Amino acid sequence: IVIVTWNVRSQLMDCLQSIGRCPPCGAFDVIVIDNASTDGTVDAVRRDFPRVNLIANKENRGFAAASNQGIAESHSECLLLLNPDTIVHPQSLDTLCAFLDSHPDVGACGPRLLNDDGTTQASTRRFPTFRATLHHHTIFRHLHIFRRQYKSGSMQDFLHDEQRDVDQLMGSALLLRRSAVDQVGPMDERFFMYYEEVDLCYRLKQAGWRIVFVPDAVITHLGGRSSSQAPVAARIMMLSSLLRYFRKHRGPVATGLFNCLFKPAVIAREVCDILVGGVTYAASLMVCNGTRCTKSAAKVRNSAILLGKHSWWLLFKA
Repeated sequence: IVIVTWNVRSQLMDCLQSIGRCPPCGAFDVIVIDNASTDGTVDAVRRDFPRVNLIANKENRGFAAASNQGIAESHSECLLLLNPDTIVHPQSLDTLCAFLDSHPDVGACGPRLLNDDGTTQASTRRFPTFRATLHHHTIFRHLHIFRRQYKSGSMQDFLHDEQRDVDQLMGSALLLRRSAVDQVGPMDERFFMYYEEVDLCYRLKQAGWRIVFVPDAVITHLGGRSSSQAPVAARIMMLSSLLRYFRKHRGPVATGLFNCLFKPAVIAREVCDILVGGVTYAASLMVCNGTRCTKSAAKVRNSAILLGKHSWWLLFKA
């Protein structure tokens, strides 16, 4: 079990405790890779979970590089990449491992993920396309352009209640077959954060491996605990990784042409969000809706920071 963590000590402690309560039947090891946390994570793991194999990086190496450290440290054929903001449910790990063992053509499988309120979390998607990306990340979303392609790509019609072959699974709980990873190579460390698991799933599929959603295994995923600490930086990293994915798998020429439309459309969306958020903020003040007021203010602030502090990336960086 490989867990990469950065400044989420409390969630990591809960995750490790859940593994202790619901361990797999066979032999297993837990490897925690800490990316230079400053919240006392390393000391807490050493104190409360001395049997955990802890790798304490002196700098934040990113999710892909840290995951590869854990993969290299483990000697198991079944490699579970697990986010620190997850809670393991009874029999979930055994169910995933048993499925992988009984299906030799499967390179990766993943559980049904739950939100903290018990509702099902969308965790399966088709591989990204230019059109779906334009709808998801740009002004096209507000204009309802390419909405059908986005809904198809995000598999909004899938209820996550049946076993199904998919393109990609969320990396928050992803069980990998070591021999499959050895064949296609580990995570691409050029992806600092985001889309590294999409890239890995794509390479597995290209090599002929199946990727399967297994609903009988259940894990709670709280979500976004690391990225929420720096939402604007996280958005820039997400967009950068997305473009890197397209350059790698769609080619630099096609991605360059796409970028000529993508970047201006991203800027247009942020401007729109500032305007709409400002109006919503003012309206919320008038009706004394504190929650909505706070959300609107945060949205305006984040968009303004992105357009200001990160305008160089939006305008000039590929």
